[in-house]
Parts: sequence; structure tokens; C-alpha cells
Amino acid sequence: MFRANSIRSTIFFFFLITTCLSSSFAQQRFSAGPRIGLNLSTFGMDAQGYTMRPGVTAGAFLMYSSLNHFGISGDLLYSQMGGKYSQTINNRINSSSQRLNYLEIPVALRYFLTLKGNFRPNLFFGPSLGIKLNAKRTNVVNQGVPQADFDNSNNFRPLDLGVIAGFQLNFKGFGERQRFLIDARYRYGLSDITLDDNQNVNNSTVTLTLGYGFGVGREHPSRYRK
Repeated sequence: MFRANSIRSTIFFFFLITTCLSSSFAQQRFSAGPRIGLNLSTFGMDAQGYTMRPGVTAGAFLMYSSLNHFGISGDLLYSQMGGKYSQTINNRINSSSQRLNYLEIPVALRYFLTLKGNFRPNLFFGPSLGIKLNAKRTNVVNQGVPQADFDNSNNFRPLDLGVIAGFQLNFKGFGERQRFLIDARYRYGLSDITLDDNQNVNNSTVTLTLGYGFGVGREHPSRYRK
């Protein structure tokens, strides 16, 4: 039931994005470029004893901005998620770090607060699909005794559906139709990522990235110039 609701929610977000932008695609302004940043992630729902651990996110984006306030973007990212576990039982420490590496594909509907100019901040939200690449548990301490790292990819589901929301600062870059992008977002996992039927665990991730966009294709002529 939980996974069915997640799929319905994702379909709704895709439908909303398509509906909002369907009247604007004749007026196109596209940009693309690299994006790199920091993930601070942990586990939620039934997970206990986990705190945030840092990870890398890096990849590329494609963004469309209409001649009104709306836009849409899609990313293709290598994204490190997971969490750090620590608990003391009978004065003995149990701790470890869980790394989950994904190919993440977020799609965001964007609302630009300005129509033109060198500074175009925007708000965004949308669905995010994570495709599991691998998983590894490291820095394992069991009852105070260090243990070897091990791969536990088989404990996690191949796909993770989530939603993102955030804010972007969009500045003029060095050249014509080039932009600096500072992006802060929160990603909430809608699906259970584990294969353990006795608990539900999701990803919870705060991300900060820096990107650089290059205008691609012909820009539609308008008084609303970037």
C-alpha cells in the first residue's frame, strides 16, 4: 500500500509539471551544464539511532525557462546517500556508517521570482527517482570491537522514489547566456528502501550544489532577456 501511494504521488507530480508548462513550450530558452555539491543524508521512518553523514553529488542538468515565470529542469546525478549509526549498549559502542550510492534523476518544476535580469531566483519542487548502484557498510564497531567493511547492496531495493523542494539563486555568468546556479534542496524518500519486511526505512537528504549553465539552442526573441 505504501509503495502504491508513492507511485501515485510521483505520477501526480509529473502530470502537474506537464500541465503547468504545456502552454509555454513554443517560447523556449534552454541551458545545460555541470552540477556538483554536498549531500547530508540520514534514514527516517522506522530507522533508529541514525544521524546525518556527508556525501558527494555530481552530474549534469538541463533547464528550460519559459518567457513567463515558469520553468522545468532535469538532473542526472551520482548521489551518495546513507546515514551514520551509533548506539551504546551496556557501556559498549555499536556504530557504523551506511553508504548508499544512487544514480539520481530529479525533475523540478520551477517558479522564477523575476522575469528578466542578472539575478533570477526561483523556487522548485518535483519528483526524484533514485536507481541504486551499490551499498556498503563501513567503520563497523560491534560491542566495542572493530569489524571489517562489507558490501550489503542486496539488503536494499533497486529503486527509491522521492520528492524534492528547494530554492535556487541564479546569477549572470562570465559570458552571454551563462549562469551561476546555487541550489539548496531537501529530498524526502517516499518509498521503503530496504528489503526487510519488519520495518520501513526511507532516505532523508539535504543537498547544496553549485552549477554553471550554458545557453543551448536558439533563444526565443523577447523583451524578457536574461
